[in-house]
Amino acid sequence: MSATPSDPGPLARRLEHLFQTVHPKGGKPYTNVEVAEAINAAAGEKVISQAYVWQLRKGIKDNPTKRHLAALAAFFGVSVLYFFDDEDADNPTAPATKLDLALKDDAVKDVALRAAGLSDETLKTIQDMIDRARTLEGLPAVEQ
Repeated sequence: MSATPSDPGPLARRLEHLFQTVHPKGGKPYTNVEVAEAINAAAGEKVISQAYVWQLRKGIKDNPTKRHLAALAAFFGVSVLYFFDDEDADNPTAPATKLDLALKDDAVKDVALRAAGLSDETLKTIQDMIDRARTLEGLPAVEQ
């Protein structure tokens, strides 16, 4: 099924979700150019162009090669299955959980590793501090 301007399709929706939720540390969302350049640099050869990334995001192209999907999944830190789960085609976050996306951030991983082994009481105090920090920064509460 081809995408239309009003419905870019599940692949485009999921890819766009990654662009909107996985950011460089302290920065704005990645651009198509940044993603293509990083993928190509990691591969040591041209794997994907920024124009093709844009076409995938817009749903203009909706049948990428396995190599393209694997490269995009690796760049964003998700499983390639993220792009394939038909059961949840309308839910762009279904295969890649919020945890998967959060753990892409090295600082978040560092906090989690440092918290390992702390008592339940101490962990609750840290959770309360994080909730307060989210409020101060205008971020939504974390759903559990």
